[in-house]
Amino acid sequence: MDLQNTNQNADPAAGQGTGERTFSQEDVNRIVQDRLAKDREKASKELDGREQELAQREFRLNSRQKLIDRGYPESILEALNCGSEKEFDKALDIIDGLIKERTPSEAERLEMEARRRAATSAPKFTDKSEPRRAGTDLIRQAMNL
Repeated sequence: MDLQNTNQNADPAAGQGTGERTFSQEDVNRIVQDRLAKDREKASKELDGREQELAQREFRLNSRQKLIDRGYPESILEALNCGSEKEFDKALDIIDGLIKERTPSEAERLEMEARRRAATSAPKFTDKSEPRRAGTDLIRQAMNL
């Protein structure tokens, strides 16, 4: 019987050379925990990536709506800094300032319109034979000179 026990003990040692190995319960638990941790980490990274992608989409939609609300075309969205909401709002404020700076106010617009009308409705002299001195002929006639 001792001979059989010796042979049985020798077999696992011989089996190790062929790639077979016995694991203790602690080894199995450790391996399972490691694999679960890796799977959880992978799932967490995927979830974080999806959340970031969703947040970016939401930000772009909100930015697009802000452009529309302020009366700007959607096409300028690509030209603006969309890194964060604060940066985007700053870019929109800069554009608003430029437009206000270069667009005449209502009073300026009315003044320019009045000048244009006055220039087009002013009397024009068609007699080019003799240049007139402003108002002198009428005064001479009135005084019989």
